[in-house]
Amino acid sequence: MFEIDKPIQQNQVMPIVVGTNLSAELCDRRRAMFLQQAISAWMQEQEIDDAPWPLVCSDLWYLNDTELRVQPTICIGNPDVNAATAALSSKLETVHLEENRFHIQLDPEFIDLRCCIWGVDDESTQAGMDYFVCGYLPHFLGSIFGIRTH
Repeated sequence: MFEIDKPIQQNQVMPIVVGTNLSAELCDRRRAMFLQQAISAWMQEQEIDDAPWPLVCSDLWYLNDTELRVQPTICIGNPDVNAATAALSSKLETVHLEENRFHIQLDPEFIDLRCCIWGVDDESTQAGMDYFVCGYLPHFLGSIFGIRTH
């Protein structure tokens, strides 16, 4: 895991990306922190001690760091508030859509390990996050760490 006084190596990070505006800070950052804890718990259950480790970061930091952009990535937030979602969403397949609620976009084969979760409002984004954590997160993480999930 990361140590406070040691440099963070980008190749050890699994970015959980949120927007940098006030709305994203208020709503999406707390979701990202929850997701970071959920991923860490899953890794402990699977007895995984190796990188990449989840770390919440801003869209501006992510988009301006080439090394971070090649890491497995989860973007949270509408393209209007998260520039990383805006940059990635057109390249990813929508695997779950609840019309006028939320989108989950990712590679269903889990080869391209980037995904976007976003809704039309706060409540819908939370619904999308809940759906992702239950339905896709184990497969996404399993693909990163070479673990087959059911």
